[in-house]
Amino acid sequence: MLDIGPPPDGGRDAWLVVLGCFLHLFCIFGLITSYGQLVPYYITHQLAGYSRSTVSWGGTIQTFMVFGFSVFMGRYFDVHGARTLVISGTALATIALIGLAFSKEFYQILLSHTAFGLSGGIVYSPATAVAGHWFLKRRAEAVGFIVAGSGLGGVVYPIMLKELLERLSFRNTILIIMGFNFVLMLPACFWMKARLPPRRPPPISSLKKPWREGRYVFLCLGTACYAMNIMSPYFNAGVLAQSNKTSPEIVSYAVAILQAGSFVGRIGAGRLADRFGVWLVFGTIPFLTSLTLFAFWVGPVGTAPTIIGLILYGAFSGGWFTLAAAATAAISPIEEIGSRIGMMWNGIAIPMLIGPIVTGRLIETRNNTFMYAGIWTGCTMFLSGCLSVGPIAVAFLRRHARTEAKDDDVETSGTAAPTEETAVSEATVSDPTKLEVPRHIESPLASPAAEKPSRP
Repeated sequence: MLDIGPPPDGGRDAWLVVLGCFLHLFCIFGLITSYGQLVPYYITHQLAGYSRSTVSWGGTIQTFMVFGFSVFMGRYFDVHGARTLVISGTALATIALIGLAFSKEFYQILLSHTAFGLSGGIVYSPATAVAGHWFLKRRAEAVGFIVAGSGLGGVVYPIMLKELLERLSFRNTILIIMGFNFVLMLPACFWMKARLPPRRPPPISSLKKPWREGRYVFLCLGTACYAMNIMSPYFNAGVLAQSNKTSPEIVSYAVAILQAGSFVGRIGAGRLADRFGVWLVFGTIPFLTSLTLFAFWVGPVGTAPTIIGLILYGAFSGGWFTLAAAATAAISPIEEIGSRIGMMWNGIAIPMLIGPIVTGRLIETRNNTFMYAGIWTGCTMFLSGCLSVGPIAVAFLRRHARTEAKDDDVETSGTAAPTEETAVSEATVSDPTKLEVPRHIESPLASPAAEKPSRP
């Protein structure tokens, strides 16, 4: 493959790529995560007589389509670049919204949301992977800004839907949103581009390689557990606010409040990851999410704790969305970033289809409150944290065992000059505040293809 040098880590073209990705996720994923705002409208209008769990199928299938085809889109991106995918995704999203505007029956609404979700699946993998072509040291920050587009969209679209549906018909509301999306997504089609030249597609057997790496396997298991219920609070934020007897205004804006926290989390997580390490921050988020759910989403609480719970969950889940792609890129060769991120996203598709449906049943079982659903969601988040930190814990324990073995050798041999690794380990043990994630896991250069000896 042609060597085109390291990523530029900035410049006009690089930041236009980031802006284009931001706009696409703002329009597509921002609207997808706002499905909870449409649920009450569907239940009282087109889908009157259907249960909440049945209506939630539109959101779950929409989300499934985003990630279900990611492995194919990521592989296509690695070989051909981003432009064809972006143009196709923009066209399909526009057609899907036109179809939704004229939908009246359940199957029509379901098909329209399925098509819109597929448009997101076409765009999402290249949008989160292309930053790896243009950024290295500031990769997490760039990905954080890109993924923040969906967080900001998640704030704007619920408010837009609420205000438009109160004044206009459903058809006119969706057509206005379609035009708004098209205007924003069209210029992004020309800005989003890959930096690597087209290449011959690798054999299908090359997709087996990442699954021989423990770090990648643990990452995919952890993301699958977290993603299983990540959308459940987004779809049911209004249920939490209503069950806690908050004001009608809080219930109406519950999704927007949660999404505001998500926007802050997506921006902040990238900056924290650049400072403290991608894997350290990424491994901490599931535990904080679980703690938030058990503290604010299980038992009945007042208005202020309800708002705090919405904001905190949005911040942590938004940060997780940001760092899932960055953590994958950190342990991947640059020419495999797209396919590896695609396989990771593809692995969460089925869990994301199952989780919200189970959550909907649990909400109905507990008299339309989030108690059982909160316990279920919190437990899956905690399990995700245990799996996500698996590679870090194993690497640290191995490093610690090697250090102890060398210390024993030094004691038995009398006086021996300390090695550089022993000195670093002793300094770390003497000052626990300087404990770091092992560098070969934390560094974006730490992939099997990128590791090179510093000297012969």
